[in-house]
Amino acid sequence: MKNTFAPLVLVPVVLLVLLSLKGCYTVDAGVVGVKTQWGKIVGGPVDPGLTWVNPIGGDLVKYDCREQRIDLRMDTYTKDVQTATMSITVTYSVDRAKVAELHSEYGQAYAEKIITPTVVGITKDVIGQWEADRLINGREQATKEIWEQVGAKLADTPVRLGMVVLSNIDYSDVFEKAIEAKQVAMQRAIESQNKTKQIEEEARQKVISAKAEAESMQIRGDALKANPSLVSLEAVQKWDGKAPATLVVGGEAGALLQAK
Repeated sequence: MKNTFAPLVLVPVVLLVLLSLKGCYTVDAGVVGVKTQWGKIVGGPVDPGLTWVNPIGGDLVKYDCREQRIDLRMDTYTKDVQTATMSITVTYSVDRAKVAELHSEYGQAYAEKIITPTVVGITKDVIGQWEADRLINGREQATKEIWEQVGAKLADTPVRLGMVVLSNIDYSDVFEKAIEAKQVAMQRAIESQNKTKQIEEEARQKVISAKAEAESMQIRGDALKANPSLVSLEAVQKWDGKAPATLVVGGEAGALLQAK
């Protein structure tokens, strides 16, 4: 008679081994696990490494706590009711200490439930306070306002905001051409204004120079009237050492002598 006891013993042992293997999980670096038993969270955050979960009704849900990013593209309106298509990038991370709370309140689709609607709503509110032409040069300030408001909104959640980048703003072709024409007109106006200032400055310098020359001549004239001998002194100072071609001899009755 064959011994049937051994196979009967091996069956539950094999099943137990299989169940044990099924309950083994690996948690990668930068990831935090949440153990559940029949849908209820049990224990604290599970650190990276090998862990075991009761295979009967148990599960391990993993959350990546490293920095992640979301790229969004949306249409909104500016203060002056211009349609603007925005391209915005947001980086974020999960607070490791609040992974259980994140799982309990939002689940693994937390980004779609928390981050995306928050960023979209606040971006539309902020852009709605800017006029389209001012937003072109004020994009950095608008981005800062979005970042501050999104960060404040997410402060009470298990998600931590990293950075916000407003990478692109597109307007309609008609409006962009109007903005370009306006910029060209403004540049030409500035150039014209600068040219006017240059002409005014040159004219002012000429007046100053003429005034100085007139004052100099007045002073010299007054000095010559007061002292006629200054005429001879000036002649001596200007003499180049050569005999003059024409000499005046005597007073009013003097004759002109031509130098040989």
